[in-house]
Amino acid sequence: MNQESSMPSAGGSEYNLWLTFINRAVQEWSESHDWEELKKYFYPGVTGVSQASISMPLDYKKLAAPVRVQVSGDSEGGTAFPDILENQKGMYLETDDYVYEVGDNSSGYHIVFHPGTLASGASIEIQYFSMPTSLASPAQVPLVNDSQFLVDRTVAYIFEARSDPRFQVMESKARDRLMLMVENSNLSKYNSYDNPAPVISTLRKQGFRVGRD
Repeated sequence: MNQESSMPSAGGSEYNLWLTFINRAVQEWSESHDWEELKKYFYPGVTGVSQASISMPLDYKKLAAPVRVQVSGDSEGGTAFPDILENQKGMYLETDDYVYEVGDNSSGYHIVFHPGTLASGASIEIQYFSMPTSLASPAQVPLVNDSQFLVDRTVAYIFEARSDPRFQVMESKARDRLMLMVENSNLSKYNSYDNPAPVISTLRKQGFRVGRD
């Protein structure tokens, strides 16, 4: 960028500016797709006999799967509580199992359970997509699979800040890399060499094998 062999001094104004651009690129990456790298599991403890809501971690973004609750006597896996919109509560019965989200990024998010009682000692599994942690030091490693995306996107930010028209070229390169990462992320769910998982069709669900039955 500066046509120099050494990087900006750590902690300097230019270094901090470039680090801010890198974090902007990481945030752009996180918002573009539901990445497996951002998926986390949360196992909260239930201490009260009438607890109806669970406070989520600060990096919570959204649920990635139905919440599972298992109490003594349940079969393996427990009971799945699907996520619904809060304004759709009137469409369900009083005995239906479901959860909904309340809160915001400022005050934090809570998962509210219906029916509003959780037995003390219940085992809860909450799978969610998280927000990436901001990079603060050169020792940290970003979650982005293709690090060249961060390079191209950061260079584009720097060129744009300098009113250099080359930012459009670098932005286009970064976008192409981002789209390739999205495609590879989707394909990885079906292209495992260890355990291939082809797309399930209605014929397979009915027990038919194309070309044989």
